[in-house]
Amino acid sequence: MEAFADDRRGKAITNDDPRNEYTYGEFPCDSFDFLVDRALELMADGNNGGMFRNEDGNKIMVDLGSGCGRLVFYAALTRGGTSQDDVSSTTQRSTQWDVHGVEIGTQLHSLAVNSLQRGVDNGWFTSIDNESDANGSQIAFHNGNALPVEDPFFQFSQSTDDTPAIQTLLSRTSLLFAYSTVWETDPTQQFHPELGAMILSPKWSQTLASQCQNGCVAITTDRALNPEHGWKLLDRMDVENPSVWGSVGYISVLLK
Repeated sequence: MEAFADDRRGKAITNDDPRNEYTYGEFPCDSFDFLVDRALELMADGNNGGMFRNEDGNKIMVDLGSGCGRLVFYAALTRGGTSQDDVSSTTQRSTQWDVHGVEIGTQLHSLAVNSLQRGVDNGWFTSIDNESDANGSQIAFHNGNALPVEDPFFQFSQSTDDTPAIQTLLSRTSLLFAYSTVWETDPTQQFHPELGAMILSPKWSQTLASQCQNGCVAITTDRALNPEHGWKLLDRMDVENPSVWGSVGYISVLLK
C-alpha cells in the first residue's frame, strides 16, 4: 500500500503488478485463534518432534507479513508472558511465547514499531531488545525481505533489509503464521490433487523449507506449502474471513 501512496506518477496498477501480492486486509483474530490452537494441539501430540526455545525458555512464534503488527500484538497479549496460573483452563495458552513480526513494507513496519513503543511505555509489552527482566509479553518487529531471493516487490520498497536477522529468526522458529491468501502459487502446478489445495510457489515453499528448522509448524491460508519440499500437511480448517468470504487454514510441519 505504501508504494501505491508514494507513486505520484498516477499510472494505473495492473493485475500483474508485483505489489498486489502484498496488498490485502487483516486476518480475523478469532480465526487466528482457531488455527493456532489446533496447531498447538498437533504440536503437543508430538507431530513436530520438539520446539526450539529461547534462553529464557520461551518458544518463538512468527507472523510472516505482519503489516502494522495487529496479530503480533494480539498473540502476545493472549499467549505471551502467561503462566499456568494465568490461564488454567487452556493448556495450549499456558505456553510462553516470544512473538515476532516480519514485514517488507517500511511504513507498516514503522506503525508497528511505534505502537510497540506505546505498549512498552504502558507496561503491556516488553521489547525483546530490552534487557530488563520484565515478565510482560515479549515482541520484536523486523523490516526486510524474508526471502534470500530477489523479490519484484523490493524495487518498490524502502525496507531496511534486515534479511540476515530474519533468516536467523526463521531458523529458530517453532510456529509460523502466514496470511498467504494472495501469495504467488506454483506456476507449474497451481493445484495439488492429493492435498486438494492451491500450493505456494517454490519462492515460498522451498525457501521456507531451507530456512526453517526441522519440526517447524507453519499455518498458511488458502494456499498450502508444497510437500515436495518437506512440508507434511497435518490438518486443514475452514475459518471465517469476511475479506474473502471465508478462508481455509493449512497446518503443515517441516520434516527434513
